Amino acid sequence: MTGAGGVLTGRTALVVGANGLLGRAIATALGHAGARLVLAARTAADLRSLEEELRSAGIEAESMPTDITEDIGVRTLVERAATAGMDIAVNNAGAAHRPAPLGDLALEEADRVLGVTLRGTLVAMHYELPALPSGGTVVNIASTAGIAGAPGMSAYVAAKHAVVGLTRTAALDYAERGIRVNAVAPGSVESGGTAAQPEEVRRRIGSFSPMGRIGTAEEVAAAVLWLASPASSYTTGAVLTVDGGRGARGA
Repeated sequence: MTGAGGVLTGRTALVVGANGLLGRAIATALGHAGARLVLAARTAADLRSLEEELRSAGIEAESMPTDITEDIGVRTLVERAATAGMDIAVNNAGAAHRPAPLGDLALEEADRVLGVTLRGTLVAMHYELPALPSGGTVVNIASTAGIAGAPGMSAYVAAKHAVVGLTRTAALDYAERGIRVNAVAPGSVESGGTAAQPEEVRRRIGSFSPMGRIGTAEEVAAAVLWLASPASSYTTGAVLTVDGGRGARGA
């Protein structure tokens, strides 16, 4: 089904980081809800594939290859999205590193993770927020690692904590302008490195959740869709966890 009559009909969504399982699921959910899409990621081939897939489903989409670490490219992307009528921006910028104690983590790796995950999100928001109209909304993809610690993941955890801080601060700064800023914090879901693990490993990871399984990219996308839609019109500065209840256990 296409998005005709959907909750986002008549709206335009910029999806930064529209590659990978999670980015594709987010773009698909927004598109099926009626949004016109501007898709961005570093890899042109992935974007073309997604754009063709969405168009074949009757969803209006255009793609623009963009490296989130290049400020001029991000500015150009946001200008293009604003010209298309952007009133939703989803920032799914992120990079991880191999687990290692902080003293063993290569500083080059830390710089890479912080540059993509933190600075990339910050720069995207820097250009998006002034370009959004009243009633516009930003949804950042954080992580449960942005709420609590994770052994061996110091740079990733620091970056995702910072994304949560950016989200909450921007929500305060832009509330009077009618712009909402929220974040989704996935736990273990079928995306990125988790999806690449053997089935036995994924079952073990899922067993740590009270729901006894790993989440899906589509379940995270559904949370993004809610925050991007008028259904969440009184919600800003929120961090919505999608973790199967694991965070409810506390530390």
